[in-house]
Amino acid sequence: MGPLKGIRVLDLSRMLPVGVLSQLLADLGAEVVKVERPGVGEEGRAFGAPVAGTSATHAFLDRGKKSVALDLKHPHGLAVVHSLVAEADVVLESFRPGVAERLGVGYDDLRALNPNLVYCSVNGYGTGGPRDQEPGHDMNYLSYAGAMHFGGTKAHGPQPGGIQVADLLGGLTGGIGLLAALLAVRSGAPGTRVEVALADAALWALGLHVSSWMAGGDAAGPESTAVTGAGPAYRVYRCADGRYLSVAAIEPQFWAQFVTAVERPDLVARQHDPSAIEEVAALVATQELAHWTKLLDGLETCVSPVQDFSEVAADEQFQARGMFVPVPGQDEVLQVGNPIKLSVPLPTPSPASALVGGDTEAVLAGLDLPPEVRRSALAWATTTNDRGEESR
Repeated sequence: MGPLKGIRVLDLSRMLPVGVLSQLLADLGAEVVKVERPGVGEEGRAFGAPVAGTSATHAFLDRGKKSVALDLKHPHGLAVVHSLVAEADVVLESFRPGVAERLGVGYDDLRALNPNLVYCSVNGYGTGGPRDQEPGHDMNYLSYAGAMHFGGTKAHGPQPGGIQVADLLGGLTGGIGLLAALLAVRSGAPGTRVEVALADAALWALGLHVSSWMAGGDAAGPESTAVTGAGPAYRVYRCADGRYLSVAAIEPQFWAQFVTAVERPDLVARQHDPSAIEEVAALVATQELAHWTKLLDGLETCVSPVQDFSEVAADEQFQARGMFVPVPGQDEVLQVGNPIKLSVPLPTPSPASALVGGDTEAVLAGLDLPPEVRRSALAWATTTNDRGEESR
């Protein structure tokens, strides 16, 4: 039933960072109850193609979770949260510092109800710094931490990446922190608060390069190091058909195999020579991507095609790894699976609730609540959402 079977998680968060964290916990067997705003619900419900009665984004991020609709600003909503906290192992939140305390769901408030609680906060800039109340998104944190300056190209400057690096790293490092705290609780330690700032996670991801600079290394910027395109061995090159070939032949043996295969052995000694970049680019541009992938197939060159989503979905490597799984509740549609592979099978996740608060009644059934509190919670679960549909 999964290694986290029996772990109860109350997710008060919104958006991606804690969404991916609680998704992995649910995939690994934890019971995750996600608190959503009545009617509106999680932002992910509005993004992506329609699938399984909701959106593809929500179906992916919130698979395996139970949806409860509560108004945290109402005393009855707070009463339900407090009842859930008394039986929880973990609480997740992503409010700006101070907001949870104003709502009555801060760490000190909830620790008084459950001394063994692990309380995990993932937010923008963390608690206590001069920017802790500033809003932001992934690109802001990457920019602030220097990652955007370090990437991109000299010709075009910083460029948005294809994935939300700070958001994802913040969620993952928060997960490692909370699992460490859970282990401590299991060993007899009291509960604790874990906090990860997304800006800190972005800086940590750049730690190798910032630490090198702090030790006296050169000021780093775009195309300044071996892994940011300073030389020809770590670049993306355009092919004759407009497709792209990524070359990541940092080690000498991989570079030698690559340039020998493309009949330019004279470039072996110029692996770190910036003047060779244009020569490699001109060579790659003479043939279509399929030519290069066929030529280099089976050779140890660290060269790969830049694949689009249709190619990724058909890729034998990802299929062999079980990285595409049916959308729970709609088997004919696939979504990306869990990258964590165990020697025992993981539980099959339940579908993400198609309706905001769709699991409210079932979750409340096990709680000893005053009748008026229960009525309020059930009423929130039947609030009309922003698409004109009833949540129940």
